[in-house]
Amino acid sequence: MRSLVPLAAAVGAAHAVSLSDICNDAYIKAALPADGTFQGISMIPSSVSTTIHSNVSISSSNFYPAATISYCDVTFNYTHIGRNDRVALTYWLPAPADFKNRFLTTGGEAYEINEGSGTTGSLPGGLMYGAVAGLTDGGFNGQSFDDVFLLANGTVGWQNTFMFGYQGIHEMMEIGRQLTRNVYNTGNDKVYTYYQSCSEGGREGWSQAQRYGYDYDGIIVGAPAFRFAHQQINHLVPNVVEQTMNYYPPPCELELIVNATIAACDPLDGRADGVVARSDLCKLHFNYTSLIGAPYYCAASSGGSSLGLGFSKRQSMSSTPAQNGTVTKEAVELGRQAYLYFQPGADFDDAETTYDSETGTWGLSIDGNGGEFVAKFVNLQDVNSLTTLDNVTYDTIRDWMQMGWTMYEDTLMTHNPDLSVLQQSGGKILHFHGEQDPSVPTASSVHYYEAVRKIMFPNESLHTSAAALGEFYRLYLVPGMAHCGTNSEQPNGPFPQTNLAVMIDWVENGVVPVTLNATVLQGENEGEHQQICGWPLRPLWSNNGTTMDCVFDQASYDTWIYDFDAYKLPLY
Repeated sequence: MRSLVPLAAAVGAAHAVSLSDICNDAYIKAALPADGTFQGISMIPSSVSTTIHSNVSISSSNFYPAATISYCDVTFNYTHIGRNDRVALTYWLPAPADFKNRFLTTGGEAYEINEGSGTTGSLPGGLMYGAVAGLTDGGFNGQSFDDVFLLANGTVGWQNTFMFGYQGIHEMMEIGRQLTRNVYNTGNDKVYTYYQSCSEGGREGWSQAQRYGYDYDGIIVGAPAFRFAHQQINHLVPNVVEQTMNYYPPPCELELIVNATIAACDPLDGRADGVVARSDLCKLHFNYTSLIGAPYYCAASSGGSSLGLGFSKRQSMSSTPAQNGTVTKEAVELGRQAYLYFQPGADFDDAETTYDSETGTWGLSIDGNGGEFVAKFVNLQDVNSLTTLDNVTYDTIRDWMQMGWTMYEDTLMTHNPDLSVLQQSGGKILHFHGEQDPSVPTASSVHYYEAVRKIMFPNESLHTSAAALGEFYRLYLVPGMAHCGTNSEQPNGPFPQTNLAVMIDWVENGVVPVTLNATVLQGENEGEHQQICGWPLRPLWSNNGTTMDCVFDQASYDTWIYDFDAYKLPLY
């Protein structure tokens, strides 16, 4: 069988000792995968562009520490034969001396299929571990997926949907891994293939694990937005609750509820550090109605910004008036759920209201994310959001979720619990989710884990099946963490900044992450190292908050378990 490594690239790689040896257009053109390597795909050599970047300082990020890196920035396009499209790829290549036979696949956020190719994006996280790192534009030419989803009212651009759903990420990985082999002339040596991303990127990671488990050695997914229809439409639930109650709380009232919840539930884990590490104990022991009548006050503000994170499409407010009053029972009741709701201590981003300066009242602010999904992805109208929620009830929400589920079961839902292929191939999954995520409910990740556990080990007890699942798939709930980032309201919360290093150690050295390494990245405890318990165990501190154990208790576990009996089919 003929080698896929072009002769010129193979000869060059044998003598490549510096970035300048590999980082030129001619060398990369010669190293492109040959046409026919991947069915239906043709490279466009004329599009190749290379740039050397030396000694670039990378600031500390949520997902990798500070570092200094040198790399070759490679971009080129490919096309799907017969489709007349162009998909743009970007790869960052380390110097030959720094390459450690690794390739990192990355995803995006919200409706973006990538996080950008700058030094604050996801690519530096691969370079510092000796990996080639890549991203794709999905063929969207710089646009977001929601901008290219409809070709016209009622006409779905299914090819773009396939690319966003799973295909684009996988093609970028396949092409990039073969390019890596050619550039560095790896021969028969293994190139370890990893994935790392959060939010929409977390959903994309699961799309790879569920469809292409045989292709990956390690997949890191954070706060994944799977069950896409339910996830998006769920943003509208607080709006419907407000409209049903005919009560629109001022932001200051909700802020008091959040802060009071944090203060009350912080010490329930045995350590008073301003972090809610046991939101399950909060559910069991904190009575929200105790807040009714509590006074709140917020000074007037000349400008405000979106409260949302991750998937939010909220508009910033130009000004807010002074707010004072007492907490109402209606505000407390906003915790009701239709799909899954957020854990105690999370912000009420989706419940944000808008102020009418003419009437001096607060009113409905339709969540742009949920509104857009219903308007564009369910109703197939090329508009940015719903204009009204008149006559929308909880049953309407359920029906929209069912419609979205049916329409996008094979593309965007991404909730298949059968991971047999990945398991049999030896792949590993590290799944993490912030306990106070205000955008993607933390319980969404727990529900998926539990579905996988029950499907793959149906005749085993909880702890026996969790141990078996833990051999290749582990879930960690991160105390105090918001959506894919640190939480300014709980600054002492730990954050798992070095997940890729942990995954590499698991895959390449067999070091099982029984607990997950994390570091406090801000606040008065900045720099403190902590360990995060693997589900279904939960943290409990003793000895005046100096010793942490990972424990299990049935009552706490039960607060995370949901039965979606509104649907005829199981919602995994």
